[in-house]
Parts: sequence; structure tokens; C-alpha cells
Amino acid sequence: MQVKVCLNPLWLTSHHISKVTQDSHTNPAFGVYSVHKLTSESPGNSRASNRESVPPAARRAAIAGFVGTFIEYYDYILFGVLAVYLGPLFFPSDNPAVSMLITLSVFGAGFIARPLGGVIFGRLGDRRGRRTALLATVALMGLCSGLMGFLPTYSSIGVTASVILVILRLLQGLSAGAEMLGSVTLVLESSPTSRRTLLASLTPLGAGFGGGVALLMAAVVSLTVSKEAMLDYGWRIPFLASIPLTIIAFILRRRVEDSPEFVKLAADDRVSKSPIREAFLGNKRRMLVACGIAIGINGVAGVNAWLGPYLISSRELPASQIMLVLAISMLIIQPVAFIGGWLGDTYGRRIMITLPLIAFVVLCIPILWILGATDAPIGLMGAVLVYLALLSLMNPAAYTYMASIFPTEVRFTASNFCQNVGTVLAGGTAPAAVAALVLATGTRYAAAYWILSSCLIALLALWLGRGLKDPDSSLKASPGIMPSVEKAKEL
Repeated sequence: MQVKVCLNPLWLTSHHISKVTQDSHTNPAFGVYSVHKLTSESPGNSRASNRESVPPAARRAAIAGFVGTFIEYYDYILFGVLAVYLGPLFFPSDNPAVSMLITLSVFGAGFIARPLGGVIFGRLGDRRGRRTALLATVALMGLCSGLMGFLPTYSSIGVTASVILVILRLLQGLSAGAEMLGSVTLVLESSPTSRRTLLASLTPLGAGFGGGVALLMAAVVSLTVSKEAMLDYGWRIPFLASIPLTIIAFILRRRVEDSPEFVKLAADDRVSKSPIREAFLGNKRRMLVACGIAIGINGVAGVNAWLGPYLISSRELPASQIMLVLAISMLIIQPVAFIGGWLGDTYGRRIMITLPLIAFVVLCIPILWILGATDAPIGLMGAVLVYLALLSLMNPAAYTYMASIFPTEVRFTASNFCQNVGTVLAGGTAPAAVAALVLATGTRYAAAYWILSSCLIALLALWLGRGLKDPDSSLKASPGIMPSVEKAKEL
């Protein structure tokens, strides 16, 4: 036995006092490996009683997850951010409102395509490997955004430009349909049990930064060039910037090994022939629980998309200034996801989903009051920061929980399908639904009905999921065991 002091600021701990024990495990699929198991000595911390070391492969998967979701959500959100410029360029009309409506409808079409993308890439991930599917999603998203940056406008090639833009947006939706939970699945299956939520937090962290940078990029370009220049060439700059980012993300993901759980699944010849069918036939309760949580968290998150247009239309502030407020808020609050991930590993994922949901119930009215009571950017930013902080605390636990409750055979497909159900039914419809509620009632407090309903659905799903056990603990490699790349390629 050896006592070791471990200093690792990346994992939000200052000093770990750990016992290191060594053992040998023989696995016919992986060969013989030496295992280093670290056990935390923190008193009274039963959930964090086994703090394993983080293998390099798990760190690579987490970093690749961050970069991949960054570029995915940068590209995906950029279309909506630039809708005010894309409308007259690709869907010209005598009525600017009609042009904008058509553009936003195309933006929404990407959400409709996501469930199909979840099934297509989910099947690829459950049959050919998580790494293969995630390489395909990031390549497709980046390719579509790059092509948008080079696309001729309606004035050059007529309606062909409009049709191509719609097709590219639908392809973006297919790609986004398997990104978030697909990346979480790879990180989850590659990481030690006691570090899974923390490492997986890099995935929603990347998505948040990607969305924030998209807002920031659009705001900076629009402030730098004139409106005429923005309509001429400025709108292309944010799209073209995604090309080098996509190349970096693709290279990083190529260096990631597939997860030990999937490699073992393939070695045991247990790969599912029809993941979506098996997900519905053998995991009805788990599907219902994950869909309920996805509807809840996407419903709450979708209110963000309503905030921008609401503030622009109701405040005496320039649109570019409000975009900057939202972008800066989104960027500076993202590190809170690390805290949410650490707390999820320490106290349990269900608790770290439940507490933020309860906080939303309590704080939604005060937040809405502040948003309508002040024109000061600092006041608006404060209210937005509180809302985003709760989301950042909840998302790592929610996504990791949704992936972890499914068997490895169908995890990639099932978790992405459920996430997309939430996106289509709640996340994608939230901006229009909340706007309609506010318009019908004449008060911004009507948005609370949507927030409260979303929280209630998620809480009911958590209640239904009580007592769910790990469906395939037998597939998990012992802590510290990571199959070599050479072995993985043989399978």
C-alpha cells in the first residue's frame, strides 16, 4: 500500500489523499493489464468513495467532446443569429416580415430533421462505433456551414440558392441530432465511474461556448462593417470561420479511441442489429424517463431563444448591444458546468437535476420581473446569468443520467432519440410558444407557465426513474483498464 498526494486543478480538487492498490486483471479480449485504483479518503463522502485516476484516453475523449460540440453548436446556432441578413438575401420579399418568417422556418426545419439524424447516426454509433459516428457528425456539420459561406444568393442564381440553403440546413439538423448525447456516451463509456459526470460536463460546456461565440462573432462583425457590407459579404465571415475549426475538431476526434464498453461489446459479438427497435421493445420505462427529462430541460433551455427577440423588441437598446449582453453572459457562465459535473459525481446526478429544477420554479418570476423592470445592461445580464447558471449546473448531470440508464447495445441510439424528442417538442417550439403566451396574455410573466410546466415534466420523469439500476455493469472495464488502440482495431 502506498499513500499518494495528488494535485490536479483540472478536476476542481486541490489535494486528493488516495490509497493506491495494484491488481492484475486478465481479459481475453484485451489481454493483461495492470490496474491502479485510487480510493478517496474524504470522510462522509460516500458517493465519491472511489476516485479513480483518469486514463489519457478518457481525457482525450472529453477534450474531443468539447471541441466537437463547440463547432457543432457554433455552426447550428449561427444560422439563427444571422437570420436577419439571410432572409432578404435568400428569401426576398416586399414585406421584410415575410422574409424573416421564411428564414426562421428554415431554421426550425433543422430541429425537425434532428430525430431522423439521431436514428441514422445512432445506428451507426451502436453498430460501427461511437468514434465513427461522431467523426461523421462533425464533418457533416462543418461541411454544410462552409458551403453556406460560399453559397451564391438569390440575386445570383435565383430560387436555386434558396433550395440549396434549405437542404444544407436540413443536413445540419441531421448532424446535430446525434452530437450531444453521442459525445456524452463516448465520454461516459471511456471514463472512470467516479469521474463520468465531470468529464462529460465538457460536452455541454463546448455547446455553450459554441453558441456564445456564434453570437459574439455575429455581433462583432455587424459592429465592424456597415449594414451594406454586412449584406454584401460580412454575413459570410462567421460561416467561413467554421472551416478551420471543423478541421481541428475532426483531427482531435480521429485521435480518440472507441470506448472500452463498445469494444468489449463488439468482441463479445453482442452488437445490436436494430438498436432503435430494441430500445423501444426492451427499455420502455427508460425511454419514457429519458424523454421526460429531455422535454423538461429542453423546454427550460428553449426559453433562451425567446429572450433575445423579446429584449430587442421591448427594450430601448440597440440590437447589437443586446446580442453582446447575451453572448458575454453565455460565455462567462459556462465554467459553472464544471461545478455541476463535480457535484453530480459527488452527490448524485438525480440530485443535481432536481435541485436546479426546483430553483427554476422558485426564481422564474423574479427573473422575469428583472428582465422587464430595467434597461440597464448590467441588470439584464444579471438576470440572464442566474438563468444560465442553473442550466449549466443541471445539464452535465442530466445528459450523463440520460445516457447512463440505457444498455450499451442501444445507448447511442436511445439517448439521442430521447434528447431529440425533447428538442422537437419543447426546445424547438419554446420560442414561438412563449411568444404566443406573452402576446395572448399581455404580460411577460406568462413565460413562467412554460418554465413551470417543463420543470414539472422533468421532475415527474425523475420520480418515474427512481430505482433504475445500471443496465449492463458487466460490460464495464475495471477502473483504469483501457484497451489498446491496436486491440480495438482488431475487433
